Amino acid sequence: MTTVTIVMAVICFIAAVLLAVMAVRQLRCKGYCLNNAYIYASKEERDRTDYTPYYRQSGIVFLMIAALTVLNGLYFLLEAGLLLGAAAAVMTVTLVYAVSSSVKIEKAKKDKS
Repeated sequence: MTTVTIVMAVICFIAAVLLAVMAVRQLRCKGYCLNNAYIYASKEERDRTDYTPYYRQSGIVFLMIAALTVLNGLYFLLEAGLLLGAAAAVMTVTLVYAVSSSVKIEKAKKDKS
């Protein structure tokens, strides 16, 4: 194990902690909603729309990315190829969740209207 791999693992673990903190804040609906639906909404639309589902979606995605970052950090330390497969699986699940939850949120908005 080289110094570079240890430094990369530490960077991954620090990033994972920061991502987990962001995820908890999003799940608690605190701070700026880090979701495109909120970012691109007009001021009027932000005032009249409930963004709780978008906060939840962002929080879950940030948690999944934090898990992915932990797996990458462990890969740097352990150099186990199995961790790359697990990281690829987490990445795939994250993408599927992001798309399916967006569709579900939009469908719920249309049903409400």
